[in-house]
Amino acid sequence: MTQTDILVTDVHVRFREVDLQAALTISGGTISRFTVAEVVVKVHDQAGTRAAGYGETVLSVPWAWPRSELTVDARDGVLRALVDTYSQRALALEAADPIAMWRCLVADLDEVRSAAVHGEDVPRLGVLLAVGAVDNALHDAWANAAGRSVFDMYTAEHLRDDLASFGLPGIYAGEGIADEPSVTLPVQHLVGISDPLEPNHESHSLADWIGQDGIDRIKIKVSGAEPTEDARRISDVYRAARACGVEPRMAVDANEGYATPRAALAMFESLLAADAEAAAAVDYLEQPTPRGAPADPVQMRELSSRIPTLLDEGFTSLARLPKLQSEGWSGVVVKAGKGQTPAVVASAVARRLGLWVVVQDLTATGHAFLHSARLAGSLRTSIPQLEYNSRQYAPTGNDDLRRRHPQIAEVSDGAVSMAGLDGAGLYGMEGSVPHEHARG
Repeated sequence: MTQTDILVTDVHVRFREVDLQAALTISGGTISRFTVAEVVVKVHDQAGTRAAGYGETVLSVPWAWPRSELTVDARDGVLRALVDTYSQRALALEAADPIAMWRCLVADLDEVRSAAVHGEDVPRLGVLLAVGAVDNALHDAWANAAGRSVFDMYTAEHLRDDLASFGLPGIYAGEGIADEPSVTLPVQHLVGISDPLEPNHESHSLADWIGQDGIDRIKIKVSGAEPTEDARRISDVYRAARACGVEPRMAVDANEGYATPRAALAMFESLLAADAEAAAAVDYLEQPTPRGAPADPVQMRELSSRIPTLLDEGFTSLARLPKLQSEGWSGVVVKAGKGQTPAVVASAVARRLGLWVVVQDLTATGHAFLHSARLAGSLRTSIPQLEYNSRQYAPTGNDDLRRRHPQIAEVSDGAVSMAGLDGAGLYGMEGSVPHEHARG
């Protein structure tokens, strides 16, 4: 036990609903609103120092739990109940660091997801989102009690366990933290399946966003239904950006839309044949195939040898990291919503194993968005950038952040600034626990 180990003494949970100003279409469905889980924990460390911590996660049902006999509202209710369950479990944990606590919380994850709903299992990804809100609060409280940035604490001085379970004895999660955090983060803009590319009178187009924010990093959602149509869409996005005077760097996300790696490869080969310049601008693919599809290392290696291919929805177990290369994957996507523990551990293991790691985002607002920005600026990532799609689909969700820290909420010359967000806790700012929670 270390002096910075924390014991949870109280926990408070609430939920807020976010309505999107514009609907976001992905292969799993159309997202028009979602729930944000908010968790506050109160703790003390071994010296008796008391602190509070705050964590959020987006309970995105179409992304985490796209197929079910249950309605979207019913699935949302199950995920909310799981947040409550894991919050109460945190109260029963022995004093430890938050990574050790996370391991205890998820030790019986498969049993929990089987028991949560009669007749079907909750996807592991959905359970991880529920745990993520609690995990994020624990990391924030741990660092607040120590009066330090959380990203300075992933060392032998503060952690119980190294990464020996990944074949990396003597290496700690801090291995995945950059020596110096990025102050300026290029913004990655999202183009949804149905988002317009050219100016129109009804909605903001890609051309409008480029003119307004100066962005040149673009993530493109495709359906996976027709590889040739997807290739045409990617080319169209590229050409629309070039017509605005920028040379975009792009990522493509099918959200599990392709049945096989070979179908995703057909898309990329079609793009290469039709528009080699656009194909050369694609840096990586995110989760092209279903998370539960049988492993096909031969096909996946064939795909990833042409374009780096990263596990996202399928990244639901840290134990899978050492197996990724043999399965044909190039690396992983980390998201704040899945929890701080999986993000920092994955970054450290990826660095040692030669895997790609990138930070991506859900439509995160407020503290959830700030957490994602802190990850993007602090981890050793393969491509430093910040996916910031809440400014497109839920801009009012960042109004408070815009008032307090406009440098991170407002995009200028294609980037945001982390200046001044280097203090204690998970978020690097004073008063990280919202007042309404602090009163609770």
